Amino acid sequence: MAGRNDYIASIDIGTDKIAVLVAEKEDDVRLRIIGNNISPSDGVRRGSISAIDSLSRAISKAVDQTQKSFDLEIGLVRVNLSDTHLTCIDGNGKIPINEIVTTDDVDKVLESASAITTPTNKEKLHTIKKKFIINGDHIVDNPKDMEAEVLESKVHIVTVSSASVRNIENCLKQCDLMVDRIVLDPIANSEAILTQEEKDGGVCLIDFGAGVTSYSVFQEEGIVRSGIISMGGDDVTQEVAFAFDTSFEEAKRLKEDYGYAKSSTIKGEQFVEFVQAANKDSHQLSNLQLSEVIEETYVDILLTLKNELRHHNLEANIKSGFVLCGGGAQAFGFEELVRKFFTRRVKIGVVQRDRISGLETILMDYRYASSIGLLLHQEDLPKVDFVMLKERNGVMGKIKKVLLNF
Repeated sequence: MAGRNDYIASIDIGTDKIAVLVAEKEDDVRLRIIGNNISPSDGVRRGSISAIDSLSRAISKAVDQTQKSFDLEIGLVRVNLSDTHLTCIDGNGKIPINEIVTTDDVDKVLESASAITTPTNKEKLHTIKKKFIINGDHIVDNPKDMEAEVLESKVHIVTVSSASVRNIENCLKQCDLMVDRIVLDPIANSEAILTQEEKDGGVCLIDFGAGVTSYSVFQEEGIVRSGIISMGGDDVTQEVAFAFDTSFEEAKRLKEDYGYAKSSTIKGEQFVEFVQAANKDSHQLSNLQLSEVIEETYVDILLTLKNELRHHNLEANIKSGFVLCGGGAQAFGFEELVRKFFTRRVKIGVVQRDRISGLETILMDYRYASSIGLLLHQEDLPKVDFVMLKERNGVMGKIKKVLLNF
């Protein structure tokens, strides 16, 4: 039996689904997925927790199903966070060097770059080390043992609402789970989907979720921007419901079965039947009319994103283009819509296999991308005892209870 340190668990809390993954360490670099589950979410609105009791019940159900199916006992978990009130700040540090850069020099310049104050209602979620600069112009990943006169560093600091963090912690506490780390959702997605080449070339990863759309922008020096837009796939569904006077559930069916994100990609117009909300009578509409409503709402979301990128002077630097993920990105013609809108290269993101393995049905399922990113996240110091295998004598269960009480 493998040791307890070989196992890691993650929970992706979304507006419409909860995805649980458990992985074991194959070696110092690679993980192998050994347990998985997707269940309906509850108590989440636009990516934020709206009812702790409802969400804790949904998480407990998803975790229990995973434990029973794969004979695992989950103790510590990594979990994602979407916060529309997040703030991104780049911290800068600069120190003189006495000929050769030492470990102490690296620590000092990072400490200098990280020294910022946060408002009382916010806290630092991430302090991400970016690349270093030697003598003002030479960018390096690790400056240790290099000759230098001046060493500079930048860190990407993400602050979020303290209430959002406490809500997640309290929710998982009700599920008898402990939080190993909380990771901003767009950062988790980038860990799973983006290659280092794409990051260095300048890329924007967009995750179109049900409640929110999140994004992260990378350039050669590292991550430069993360953000959450409070619009997502549910807004598209709601617009369809309004336009054709039908229920949310019927609108979702129409959108997913017959809708196109870009109406001009429809090859042949057809009429589909649907039920209106008021009179319950059967009516017909054309897939072209349906798709025009869908496209208009997607364009509103893309326009909001474009304005944010322009506001932060980032759009021109996205030379590697856009990578898409999330449920909204699966819509017919969506890739073409984004390509035309931004006039950049666009592709649907897939999980990179250099650091993780498992069943193809899991690795190819877009619903697990954020959970995989949580497993691969390495910015924080690793913790132990993520998942404990059940023992017949119950010893591991007792250890978990001691840890939870502590």
